[in-house]
Amino acid sequence: MIALDPKTIGETMGDIRTVAAATGARDAALDLVARQRARIDRVRVAVKGAERPSVAAIEWFDPVFTAGHWTPQVIDLAGGIDVLGFPGEHSEQTTWDAVAAAQPEIVVCMPCGYDAARSLQEAETFAEQLRGVGARRVVAVDAAAYFSRPGPRLVDGLELMGHVLHPELIELPEGVPGPLEVQL
Repeated sequence: MIALDPKTIGETMGDIRTVAAATGARDAALDLVARQRARIDRVRVAVKGAERPSVAAIEWFDPVFTAGHWTPQVIDLAGGIDVLGFPGEHSEQTTWDAVAAAQPEIVVCMPCGYDAARSLQEAETFAEQLRGVGARRVVAVDAAAYFSRPGPRLVDGLELMGHVLHPELIELPEGVPGPLEVQL
């Protein structure tokens, strides 16, 4: 039995190596990690020097939770500033007033375990609260596929976040559905 509990992208990549060592797939894991790091570096280089929008990542709506673990790191690598979360720390319950006080320019709705359509549905249910935050843009993404679980698809999530924050600099990766705009 192998216990895994990564809290950052780096720890997730380390867990790939751990599982590979236990299953005799070391070479495949090293190749995967190298490819993932190259993709991460491409995003970092693409957004270097770009304006860094303030971002609030909402992981749950009632009660409102801000995203933690690797998500603040994903936002940073994608060229944004997470105004509520801390890299490597647990998701935190907060209030809508606290979200508004943080003055995010962009709100990314990513309820844990939900796909983009369900995330949009949840966001629309809380449109009044989201409107009160005052962000210039609110989007819903597929949290289940790209943000909720630690694994190789976090890099797809990073590229998606890069596209959300800097669509002029980062293209969506092939096969990854784009964000859904929340109409407020």
